[in-house]
Amino acid sequence: MPVVAHEAAPDPGPLVTELARLADFDWVAFTSVRAVTAVYGHREWTNWPWESAKRPRVAAVGPLTRAYLMEHHVPVAVCPAQAGAVGLALALIKAEGSTIAGRLVLWPRSDIARPDLRDLLVAAQARVVDPVAYCTRAVRPAGLPEFLNHLDAGLVDAVTFLSPSGAENLAAVMEDGTLSVLAGRTIVASVGPTTSAALTRLGAAPAVESRDRTAHGLAAALLSYFDPSRGPA
Repeated sequence: MPVVAHEAAPDPGPLVTELARLADFDWVAFTSVRAVTAVYGHREWTNWPWESAKRPRVAAVGPLTRAYLMEHHVPVAVCPAQAGAVGLALALIKAEGSTIAGRLVLWPRSDIARPDLRDLLVAAQARVVDPVAYCTRAVRPAGLPEFLNHLDAGLVDAVTFLSPSGAENLAAVMEDGTLSVLAGRTIVASVGPTTSAALTRLGAAPAVESRDRTAHGLAAALLSYFDPSRGPA
């Protein structure tokens, strides 16, 4: 049930300007596959000799983003074991020998991206340039009435959330602006702690949370919840 839509940045100028000077950057950090697809819309990115260039190095937030970059022949120097912006920032700092001071990082981001990556890197004295690469907006799902009817009838065993914006946007189309309608009626499952915090704030604290912050991990955690014989996810 889609509650989030993605669009190109209304003004691509700032992103194009930074992509035109890729040689100036030490790192390009990606916190989503969507950001990767956004930069691939610009020749400044696609014309760069990624397989031979020594800089910038590329960092990916998790295995899906890493795989997408590798499929497009962009070497990935850093992909943290702990998915998420915090894990990515810590991995970048570690890759620089525990000090990233003075390094210049390009972070193509969503217009609603949380500032965690930027804040952590800046606190470590890195310089971060973060142009908007794409926009995220809420949509009212066509299947919402059917979903609510099934929920009232006790037919929904679980509702999964893969991002804070997914939780917030679903809450936005509810009559009371919260997700309290889910509490006690279904199992709420979250992809990770940031999404869990949003769900709790919106009145639907999750019973299940993925350990590795991926869709695969969330599916495994939910299966383990319903069938404990599978063991911990």
